[in-house]
Amino acid sequence: MVSINGTKQEVFNAISQHVQKWWGNTDNSVSSVGDEFTTSFNSTYWKFRISEFEPNTKIVWKCVEAKHIHNGYDGIEKEWEGTIVEWVLEDKGQNATILNFAHNGLVPELNCYEICFSAWERFVTQSLKSFVETGTGMPHLS
Repeated sequence: MVSINGTKQEVFNAISQHVQKWWGNTDNSVSSVGDEFTTSFNSTYWKFRISEFEPNTKIVWKCVEAKHIHNGYDGIEKEWEGTIVEWVLEDKGQNATILNFAHNGLVPELNCYEICFSAWERFVTQSLKSFVETGTGMPHLS
């Protein structure tokens, strides 16, 4: 959970339309259930399909394809496949939004858990928050 100084619409638009501004290179924005997009860092990529899309309230990404490569981590290429990334927004009032984030399926048993958990922490609580609040995120672009 993170508190963001911005409206639910601004936060939702960042998650559905501007992923490349706070996370990584992204090939597409999304606007409905069934839409797909891919985010990549160098030779690593994750492809997501939108399984829930409730404007300004909730969006759910299902990872349908993955090729995760990270030096020193073996067996992680496909670990995200089938996992669900869930974003739920609550109005905090006074131009503020509570973002509830969960990556369902990213569990401690996965080889990538440690690096992925801390990366999400950075991208959601720092980069996404900064992008909504200031217009500048800290994405990993390659």
